[in-house]
Amino acid sequence: IHRNWMADTCDLNLYEDKEFTYPENFFDTYDGRLAAASQEMSIAKDMDLIYDLKMQRSDKETPLKSLYEQFYGRMDSAQKAVWDKFYTPIIDKFYKDDLKGEDLVRWKYQRYMRDYAKTVKSLDDNVGKVLDYLEKEGLLDNTLVVYTSDQGFYMGEHGWFDKRFMYEESMRTPLIMRLPEGFDKRGYIPQLVQNIDYAPTFLELAGVSVPSDIQGVS
Repeated sequence: IHRNWMADTCDLNLYEDKEFTYPENFFDTYDGRLAAASQEMSIAKDMDLIYDLKMQRSDKETPLKSLYEQFYGRMDSAQKAVWDKFYTPIIDKFYKDDLKGEDLVRWKYQRYMRDYAKTVKSLDDNVGKVLDYLEKEGLLDNTLVVYTSDQGFYMGEHGWFDKRFMYEESMRTPLIMRLPEGFDKRGYIPQLVQNIDYAPTFLELAGVSVPSDIQGVS
């Protein structure tokens, strides 16, 4: 679910009626925390209206507009038609409303969260396709399926998006494993895990001895 959260065209209309809850520290003032205040991942200041929020218009310029145009240019004509049909009324209303201050920041957050949720939906769908294939081919009970990611993303906590500051909200990442048949360990693992632990875990599950020079533990 990586920036800039361009949803699959079949998912564009999802979550448009949902109002996402603002984190309690959404309008964090960073009192006494200058290092935090200087991070360039503020929804208010650093979230690009065109690249991140898709508010593309020929008479508007933003620092990352050209990058958005590159991504937009990858679509074929049919995809662009669906994309433009969805975004044009949102773009027109946005520039007409001319939001300022906290109203603009709240609008940006809702737009961000809706786009983010749509890309999560697409990821979920494709994880499902992999599992369905394994089941259909009779491979599911002989396959270790691992779901993980890189650093956790800020979803508005401290007024942020991205992941470039070590606060609690961004410390954790998903790590979910569907074990093959015959392995009875399941449930929540309370120990801390690092990505150097993946290799010895996979080797042990496969019945292979773990070389002594591998860092990490199963």
